[in-house]
Amino acid sequence: MRHFILLLASGLLLSNLAACVGMNKARQTTNIYDFGLSVTSEINQQIASKILFEQPVAAESLNHNKIRYRLNYQDPLRVFFYAESRWAATPSELLSSKLTKMVNLTNKPMNCSLELKIEAFDHVFQTATASEGIVQLSALLVEKKSRKVISSQLITESAASASPNAQGGTAALHQASENALKKVIQWGNMVADNSALCQ
Repeated sequence: MRHFILLLASGLLLSNLAACVGMNKARQTTNIYDFGLSVTSEINQQIASKILFEQPVAAESLNHNKIRYRLNYQDPLRVFFYAESRWAATPSELLSSKLTKMVNLTNKPMNCSLELKIEAFDHVFQTATASEGIVQLSALLVEKKSRKVISSQLITESAASASPNAQGGTAALHQASENALKKVIQWGNMVADNSALCQ
């Protein structure tokens, strides 16, 4: 009888341990975010571009798939990361994919190209409940053969976050990225039209 009770107690202990391990695994589940699938409306709203876009790059501090946020109301110089959420790719890869969906390159592109560098890609809290996604892009229009810089521009765009968490922040960053890329395309087309080096 005593042997049976010991076996029963051991079995219960192992069951409890297995349940705890299972709960810990559930708690450690990572949420993965990206910019979503292509939809017909996006394809129909492509922006015509006369210039080629080179592969976007990011500042070293952004060359990862962690989701950054800042508490401007408390410690504006400090960068935080969402512990249980990640991007599916790096910011430069996300923007590259977004550009491909947004741009409709003309049949005869001009003799210049656009370099993009991501300078900021953060979910920024102005108060404990009010926040926005902020994207900052450094753009260089260059002559393709000589690599001579024709013009440069710093573009900053933001979009309000619907909720003070990773879900709201990533959605806001998606919208801010789209807004920034639209401005970049329009700026590149305008400068290229007025540059003899691009003709």
